[in-house]
Amino acid sequence: MKKFLARQRQEGFFSIRLKSAAGTLTAAQLLAVHELAKNFGAGFVNLTSRQEISVPFVKEKDLDAMKNFCAAHELKISPLGTIFKQVTACQGTQSCPSGIIDSPKLARELERLHGGRELPNKITCAVTGCPNNCMKVDANDIGIKGAVEPKFFVENCIYCGACARVCRVGAIEVDRARKFWTIDREKCVNCGRCVKACKKSALSGSVGYKIFFTGKDFFPLIHDEETLYKIIDSALKYFSEHAKPRERLNKMFERLGTEDFKNFCHKEHLQ
Repeated sequence: MKKFLARQRQEGFFSIRLKSAAGTLTAAQLLAVHELAKNFGAGFVNLTSRQEISVPFVKEKDLDAMKNFCAAHELKISPLGTIFKQVTACQGTQSCPSGIIDSPKLARELERLHGGRELPNKITCAVTGCPNNCMKVDANDIGIKGAVEPKFFVENCIYCGACARVCRVGAIEVDRARKFWTIDREKCVNCGRCVKACKKSALSGSVGYKIFFTGKDFFPLIHDEETLYKIIDSALKYFSEHAKPRERLNKMFERLGTEDFKNFCHKEHLQ
């Protein structure tokens, strides 16, 4: 049975946490949150690090009434415990000029697939739209980052150097006199700024996803959502089968290493 009430230090009081769709609530939902906090809580809310809305100072006896209120206003109460936590996300291509991927779309789909899934311990997941990493994906158990893989077309290049000038990590070298262009793939952070800067179609970008587990990059750039979802599902299966009760993902890696985990995910996502 899932728990929904988080105990407070004040005797007899609890808080509930309301989910948001990648940090987004409608104006109507915000009004409903206002009513919920006023009628069942202390008249205020807190915002959590997982983009949830916490309503404190509620009472256990009101839980059923709060559930009914939330259902009527399209609000979802987050379960507590050792589960797949709410996925956090930036706005990505929906509004951010730097966005490479539709972060909220991915977050909503991962919520649909795994939200509230029972696990040996909690799993946090974040989606960030570009290498700016606003969502700090490396601080989560699972992190997804939008990425662009630049492709060079020598026949179109005039060696103007615009791509090199916008590269923040100095991965591109251009010599107009020698008609020379090169990119250091080890330095490249896959931000796509060079592709945007090129006005002669000498660079195009293949959009994809970088996936991280406890901040570690185990896989090459993933180019389709289906493969991304398969890898995450495989990772959660492995965690469920190999982690000890209450053991976090990073502690499992410390105990077992990562080679078997990587091989399992690789095998599963190629099927």
